[in-house]
Amino acid sequence: MPDERWSVVRAIAHFDELLDQVIATRKPVFVDGERGTAVFISMEEWKTIQDKLIARAPSNL
Repeated sequence: MPDERWSVVRAIAHFDELLDQVIATRKPVFVDGERGTAVFISMEEWKTIQDKLIARAPSNL
């Protein structure tokens, strides 16, 4: 399945829907604007990413 992409205009107009979607699906949504692209992810996904990064970090950091 290709990455889901929203325009920044759509994301602003339907922010609650965007939030509900990333929480329910745990899949990222890319939001494209004039100044670049952002990625929205759920807090659960963010915690998973952080845990994986911490586990892989050298112990002397």
